[in-house]
Amino acid sequence: MQSSLANSQATCDLNDLRLVAAIHETGSLSGAARRLGLNHATIFRRITAVESCLGVRLFDRQRGRYSATPAGEELAMAGAEIDALAAKSLRLVAGQDMRPSGIVRIATTESFVDSVLPPILRRCRTTYPEIRFDVLSSNMMHDLSRGEADIAIRPAQRAPENLIAKKIGDLVFAVYGSRAYLNASPAADWHTHEWIALEATQSQHRVLTWMEKLQPPERIAFVFSTFISMCAACVRGLGLAVLPCFLADTRPELVKLETLPEDCWSQIWLLVHPDRYRTARVKTVFTLLHQALVDEADLIAGKTKNIETHAIFTDQVAG
Repeated sequence: MQSSLANSQATCDLNDLRLVAAIHETGSLSGAARRLGLNHATIFRRITAVESCLGVRLFDRQRGRYSATPAGEELAMAGAEIDALAAKSLRLVAGQDMRPSGIVRIATTESFVDSVLPPILRRCRTTYPEIRFDVLSSNMMHDLSRGEADIAIRPAQRAPENLIAKKIGDLVFAVYGSRAYLNASPAADWHTHEWIALEATQSQHRVLTWMEKLQPPERIAFVFSTFISMCAACVRGLGLAVLPCFLADTRPELVKLETLPEDCWSQIWLLVHPDRYRTARVKTVFTLLHQALVDEADLIAGKTKNIETHAIFTDQVAG
């Protein structure tokens, strides 16, 4: 038996399995010939040769139809699997040459959507107009493992181990005040200034700890639930605020007074789940976002706007 199988493997190939599957599925040699693009005589000759090669009958001929024997059904099943695998591979390869299309969901913070993301999305859309970008702008963390989003741009000290992660760079914070506010409130002691703070229940960020050392919560003048609303209040002259540099450095009305210590910084990460990364459109957008965000790394790290010296901050922030 082993000798027979060895001889079979030497003279039969995978195309013969596809032939058996075609006859089994169509029930006739003519049907198999049409499916495989061959003529009737070739099909007859090949199936006869396969049966002779294997030493088993694969089909019973009854009233013009070919009914598979148990051996024929076994080979037909294998042939069908080969066809399905080949078709899948062809789709994947063909898809690589097609322009990606469909929906890509991107989760990030409201602050990032306000300042950094829009021009990047515009470039992505120009390059791939068949893709729709659904942006989930929220300060909550969407679970990529549960499919709540395809891609995430998140601040974090480290990336989750179960995700594909690209570090964009440092997320730096600084103290800002509007020029109008500083001109109207030239107090030398910053403890006497009006301060705008982030609501403690909205974040466990180390910036909050730094603020509490500077100014006890009961002495804070204004509390807002988002950095965007804090920034707007600061622009309007309500007081001083600690803000992400990428958000505040783009506001010409704001003066950067001092950068916070490095232990108050975070990191910006671009994240995707491995399963979603296998999707062509998600992989394409992920690659584009990574390239574009790296180009914005200096803005995120607070390197695009210089600090302006002000008396109230001399030797006070670093502590």
